[in-house]
Amino acid sequence: MKNLNHSYKAITQSYAEYLQTLGFAASTVYGYPRFVAGFLSWSEQKGICQINQVTTKTIFAYFAHLEHKRGERTKQTFSTSHLNRNFFAIDKFLEFLHQMGLDTAPLPTHYLLERKRKKSLQFLTPEEIQILYNTIPQTFPRLIFAIREARQMAVKLVLDLCYGCGLRRSEALNVKISDVNFDQRVIHVKQGKNYKDRFVPMSKKVYENLLTFTYQHRRSFSDHRPAYLYPFKTYAIAEALEMLVNNCNNETIKNKKPTLHTLRHSIATHLLQNGMDIENIARFLGHSTLESTQIYTHIENDF
Repeated sequence: MKNLNHSYKAITQSYAEYLQTLGFAASTVYGYPRFVAGFLSWSEQKGICQINQVTTKTIFAYFAHLEHKRGERTKQTFSTSHLNRNFFAIDKFLEFLHQMGLDTAPLPTHYLLERKRKKSLQFLTPEEIQILYNTIPQTFPRLIFAIREARQMAVKLVLDLCYGCGLRRSEALNVKISDVNFDQRVIHVKQGKNYKDRFVPMSKKVYENLLTFTYQHRRSFSDHRPAYLYPFKTYAIAEALEMLVNNCNNETIKNKKPTLHTLRHSIATHLLQNGMDIENIARFLGHSTLESTQIYTHIENDF
């Protein structure tokens, strides 16, 4: 940043403080302003020395420059991941400028390489999720009622954790009964991906389901992982979803072949469609950087 003019240095520092205020990860607070500094340094070389001179054309010209630029050390063009981090950082910078009252600043571009990812990112609609919930009573028909009900509630728990709370499979498996705070209606996810802890809120429906399972049905599996909320091992949690898909009377769901991670993609998409901002969705999912969450904006824009 030392080569930037005084105005650009000040605004880059303010941008870093803005990201910190929003609660972004330290890596983002450190990295995004440096990506923006690279953009502003390039702009200065093009004779654009005031932020109000930046236009949409300027930004896309810089994007094109980055896509063809080679690293000084590697002598190779930048990876798609690195380029997308630059694009996300600059989009967030444009949001920051508007927040600061610069209404003439360009709007975020939502530019993203590998747009094919949005087609391969599978998710279920709210109606399809409800179909899976409605299929639960059809499972384990040969078991006596008391055992059948407990097993069905364990299957419902999979949907509640992986869809209702957006947990990864490993996170759902590792939630201990002591991690569920029913008074505050949150689940303490410990040592999630990248060893990050977070608190995930429970909706009223999920809260009621987990309460019922914990105090009425968990004792039916007392000899199965007694400290953990979900009583069975890794393979069973995936089999629970597979059983619902196979038993549901819906060919669209069957053709999608949803996985546990599909449930996580689904809740993220539904939250976005219902108006939750991308930063809160990132916190809910436990993403380290905003770019991991940004893909859902491209899915949502197709509907």
